[in-house]
This record gives sequence, C-alpha cells and structure tokens, in this order.
Amino acid sequence: MSSLKQQTMSGVFWQFMQKMLGQIITFTVSVVLARLILPSDYGTVALAGMYMLLLAIFIDCGLGAALIQKKEVDDLDLSTIFWAQLLFAIIIYTIVFFSAPYFSVMFKDDRLTPILRVSALILPLGTLSTIQTSIISRKMAFKTYFYTTFVSSLLSGIIGIIMAFRGYGAWALVGQNMSSSIIGTLAVYFQVRWLPSFKFSKERFLGLFSYGWKFSSSSFLGTIFFQLRGYIIGFYYTSADLAFYNRGEGIPGIINRNISGTVSSVLFPVLTKLQDDKIAVKRALSRSMKTCSYLMMPLLFGLAAISDKLVVLLYTERWSQCVPFMQVICVMELFNLLSMANLQALNAIGKADVVLKLEIYKKPPLVLILIITAMISPLAICIGMLIYSLWAFIVNAFPNRKLISYPIKEQLKDVVENVLLSFIMVIVVVLLGRLLPFSDMIIIGIQIIIGIATYILSSILMKNESYLYLKCNLKSYYLKKKTNTE
Repeated sequence: MSSLKQQTMSGVFWQFMQKMLGQIITFTVSVVLARLILPSDYGTVALAGMYMLLLAIFIDCGLGAALIQKKEVDDLDLSTIFWAQLLFAIIIYTIVFFSAPYFSVMFKDDRLTPILRVSALILPLGTLSTIQTSIISRKMAFKTYFYTTFVSSLLSGIIGIIMAFRGYGAWALVGQNMSSSIIGTLAVYFQVRWLPSFKFSKERFLGLFSYGWKFSSSSFLGTIFFQLRGYIIGFYYTSADLAFYNRGEGIPGIINRNISGTVSSVLFPVLTKLQDDKIAVKRALSRSMKTCSYLMMPLLFGLAAISDKLVVLLYTERWSQCVPFMQVICVMELFNLLSMANLQALNAIGKADVVLKLEIYKKPPLVLILIITAMISPLAICIGMLIYSLWAFIVNAFPNRKLISYPIKEQLKDVVENVLLSFIMVIVVVLLGRLLPFSDMIIIGIQIIIGIATYILSSILMKNESYLYLKCNLKSYYLKKKTNTE
C-alpha cells in the first residue's frame, strides 16, 4: 500500500506538472490568438471540434480504458487493440470526408467542409499513440508523459501563432490542432518504444470490447448530450455566440483539467488496483474529492469574482460577452468535479454497465432543459446546463451509496468546509474590486495575492483537513526527493 501511495503522489505531481505547463502554454497561445482571430472563426472551428469529439469515442470504443482496467495485459492484447482502432479511424474518416458538405449546409457555413476534412485527419493520427498512452497509465509513468505534452503544446502553439500573424484566421487554429497531434504522437513513440506486431486475436478483442463498449457508450451518451448545447447555439444563433460560450468555458476548463483531470487520470488506475477492496476505494474516492475541491473551489470562485475585468484585460473588449458564461460555468465545474469522481469509482470497480444505465437516466431532463432554454438565449442554455450538472451529480453519486457505502450526504460533508473557505475568500476579493481606485491590471493583481493569502490563512485557522493533508504529503515528497538526490 505504501508503494501504491508513493506511486499515486508521484503520478499526481507529474500529471499536474504535465497539465499545468501544457495548459499555461495553451492559455498563453489562446490569449494571443484571441487578439488576432475573430470570434466567428473560433465558432466555426469549435463546431468542427465538437464533431471530432463525438467521432473519437467510436474509434476508441472504450478499449483504452479496458486495457487499463484489465489486470494482466500482453503484446497480443496491445496489437489487437491497435489494429482495431486504426481500422475504426479509417472508416470514420471516410464518413467525415463525404458528410462534411452536409454538415456545412446544416450550419450555413461553407468553411466547415474543408476544415472538417483536414481536422478529421487527427482521428487516424491519434490512434497511433493510444497504446503508448495506455502503457503509461498502467505503469503510472506520468513523468514520461509530462515531457511529451510539454513539447507538443509548445511547438504547436508557436505554429498556430505564426499562422495567425500571417492572416490564416480559422486555419491557424486547425494548424495548431493538427501539429499538436502529429508532434505528440512522435514524442510518445520516442518515450515508449512499443510497436505493434502483425497479430490480431478475435477472442482478445471481444473480451476487451465487452467492457469497453459499455464504457464508450456511456461516454458517447454523455458527450453527445453535453455537446448538444453547442450544436443548438451554432444552429439557432451564430458562430460568434458559440465562440463566446466556448471562451467562457476556457479558463474554468483549464482549472478543471489541471486539477480534477490530473487527479482523475491518476485516480482511475489507482482505484483499479484497489477494486477488490471496497473500503479502500471509498477512502481513495473521499480523499480525491476533498483534495480536488480544496484546490478547485477557490480558483473557480475567485475567477468568477474577477472575470469582468480579467476577460477585457486578456482578450480585449470584443470578448466581453463571454463574462456571464464564464461565471455560470465556474459553478457548473464544481458539480462536474463531484460527478466525475463518482464515475471514476464505478468504472474502476468494473461497473461500466451501471455507468451506461446512469447516462440513460440522466438524459431526459437534459433534453427538456435544452428545449426550453434554446427558445430563450445562449445564456439561458448555459444556466440550464448548470441545473443539469447538479442533477447529474445526484444521479452519478446514488449507486456508490450501496456499492462502496459513500452516500451523497457524506460526499457533500467532505467538501462543505472547502465551500465555506472559498466564500470567505470571494467576499474579500469582491470588496477589493469595488474599493480599490487603481487600474484593472493592478486591482486584479492585488485581488489574486490577497485572495490566496486569505484562503491559506483561513485554512490554517480552521485547521482544514485537506490543507494539512497536502502540506504533509508535499513535505514528505520533498524530503524523499532530497534524500534520493543526496
């Protein structure tokens, strides 16, 4: 158990570093590109991106997760999945190529046809590195993945900026995405020296697919219904409106991916190793929720408090319409965090069939919410998604009441103190924003510094469990690294 704990801490550290540096680069690039590219261009590429996201699920078919979840994996398993996914990707790309004109007509945007046909090349390219990524996850060798992501994010960002400066518009975003996929694939091959053998086992494929299809089906349902808001905005309103919505998701999404995403990517293989011990699974899930919420809540609440000034400062006034979207999404990401953690536990203990059933239960209210809010405004759709995220958390948490004895009441109890700490910090931040007579840049700087100090001081005074846990583990990790160095 001690070894697993060390692996977990190391994994969390390197995954956090990977995501943090990658997202810092991505964020910096996005700020530059937002000043060079029109919101309508962003909206067009966003529509193509949503289409790609759905199709990628059909290619993966949950097989990557099945490889991680399976206790023993050999080269025959890996080669079988590689060739299966590559075949799926080629078929899907062919479908995209010929369906692209119809997609353009549907959304009244002729640029979608060539953008879709080029962007979809990411699908077969992505399959070339999925096995290496699964190997990294199984071995929890996240230090390896850190370097890969850093290189691909940096180089693709530079390519995107150069193309934007040269006036390529939407194609600068396409170029950035394509180069990121190509560079990332090449980098992974250098880090994980695995090549497929010319072997395929029907029995191994069916065995992994029996778990994977349930996993991917739930992911597909979750993705398609979640992405419906984007399709509705793009269809009934404008590509600029979609861009404002997506830009509003930008920074909250970075926070979620860096903290919640970091812990979840490590949590799944950890829970998988503990799957036969339900008490240990509950303990790990509870710790994950406490830690993630402690780190995420002040960032999200703080972002919502300063978003009006921050958006104009970073992206210029022409992106100011994304502020209300950002504020609503900051709250929504908190519920998404809790939902994700519950689903990770269910998948890790082999309950992918339960996850699929949950997705079916959750969708009727979502459809109703989208029908009502689509007739009002894009912001109403965003608020509707917030309401749905609360409902999704309740549904996702329900099975864990019996399976691992972790009911909703106990889950909320685990995070309520972190909510209180965040509210204290927000009150201080908002007051500073209203009282300080300085420029927006200086005010934001003061708000961030004082906000962090307030949160940490409040944590110390209240003897917050998550604060003490993080402090203890970071100290232990530092001492271990220092000892190894010496």
